[in-house]
Amino acid sequence: MAGVLRCNAFMRVFVLLAALSGSMKCSCLASAEGETGTQAADTGNMLEATRHPGTLIGVQYESWFTPHNEGGYETTEAIPILGKYSSYDVKVIRKQEQWFEDMGVDWLLLDWSNMLWMKPDWEQRRDATHELEETTALLFQTYSQLAREGKHPPRLVIMIGLQNGPPVPHAVERLNGIIAWIKQAFLDKPEYKYEWLYDGGKPLLAILDNVALSCGDIATQTAGVSAPDFALRYMGSQLQNTHVEKCGFWSWMDGPIRQVVTYRDGAPEEVVVTPSSFPMPGQECPYVAGGDSQCNTALGYHWLDSRAVSKDHGAPYLESWKVAFESHPKFIQIHQWNEFAEQYNLEFGDDMEPTQLDACGSRVCGGWGYYYMNLTTALISLYRNQTPDITVLALSGPAQPAVVKGKELPLRWELIGKQPTSYTLQLDDKTIAENIQGEKYLLDLSHVRPGRHRVRLIANGAHTYFDLSPEKQAMRSATPLPVTSTIEFTMDLTYTPGSGGTALN
Repeated sequence: MAGVLRCNAFMRVFVLLAALSGSMKCSCLASAEGETGTQAADTGNMLEATRHPGTLIGVQYESWFTPHNEGGYETTEAIPILGKYSSYDVKVIRKQEQWFEDMGVDWLLLDWSNMLWMKPDWEQRRDATHELEETTALLFQTYSQLAREGKHPPRLVIMIGLQNGPPVPHAVERLNGIIAWIKQAFLDKPEYKYEWLYDGGKPLLAILDNVALSCGDIATQTAGVSAPDFALRYMGSQLQNTHVEKCGFWSWMDGPIRQVVTYRDGAPEEVVVTPSSFPMPGQECPYVAGGDSQCNTALGYHWLDSRAVSKDHGAPYLESWKVAFESHPKFIQIHQWNEFAEQYNLEFGDDMEPTQLDACGSRVCGGWGYYYMNLTTALISLYRNQTPDITVLALSGPAQPAVVKGKELPLRWELIGKQPTSYTLQLDDKTIAENIQGEKYLLDLSHVRPGRHRVRLIANGAHTYFDLSPEKQAMRSATPLPVTSTIEFTMDLTYTPGSGGTALN
């Protein structure tokens, strides 16, 4: 949260600490039971993790679209389908809540992770930090009202930050002040009792601590943290590098895919799933005369790191979900819903809230529509065995703006669910190949004319109930639908297709 400073500050701290690592065994309550086939049910209106037999699926959520935070959408990679909305807009909160219910989301992770280093200081209770307090209060109020209306809004988990930017003096003492304020403002209010996600009888509270320390050093660093009324979970990032999952840390974002699963008492507790990611450690932009075109001054090499994973039409998202399907942890975090900052472009960004298809962001025009929301709906339905017979498919292709200059286009695809008997490939609605086996194909473009073209992959002997078209929200169909995945590209050639084949227009 709080704009581009999070990435830059985190990177400086990370590089200093990256050499330190260690391990320590941790324990906690966890369940390895299977899915119930339904979205999380509560007991006496309280959603208690230790009594829920399946996975609790959450989404990382920002309420920072306010005048002193990201309210101007200056660095957004795309424009939300709801427009450049305000986090003070109750109509937006209600619409997003309905989407969360439709997808099957159980809880939201609310991002307060930059509170300690933002200016003016949090203790002054004004401007950026105070606006986050207000929008969080509005979220609690609105969700409480929705529950009274018979809705089932996701439960809430606040993520505060101990180390998520420049080190600050008296960090633990100030963090304890934030914890005490959260208790007084939200936890002590009876009307909000059932808006929390509970674990062991206490509401969950996450603390982002982006370090690569040994578990012993982390224990020393956090020894003074006081949160007796909460069930604490510490969170890190890029666990492939920091290895703090050995200390019981959850992940905010891992990179590159495949992700790391956090275990407690021998059982899988948490994994993050994401459509894209960048690795750590990274580099800040070095000084280069005339500038460095490959280094964005706001993000360093994060999204432009050669190891970064782009959205790639959803194929990496399915790949990351495979880790969750294999491990069935107690908690899944979907990274992420609506940051609309600290992204690079449509490919190198990780937001999933529906966006307008033809609007222009800070660098490029276009968007992904409802596609990633629809993909998530289908994946959650399959994960929970609500539609155990379906196949979810994503065809990988050239990155947007998807300009192809070669005579061949390597294709691959990812799928989760029922295995098809074979695949059919079409180019501009004409069948190119049938009975394809495996999950890759080399498409011959030597006779394809310049211009815009469409590739469609059809999974034979498989079906779904969710139309993944980006133009509209996918609702479960009463009848089976074909499983397809489509990508578009522009052929940019300086030669004319040869006369030995058929040009496909």
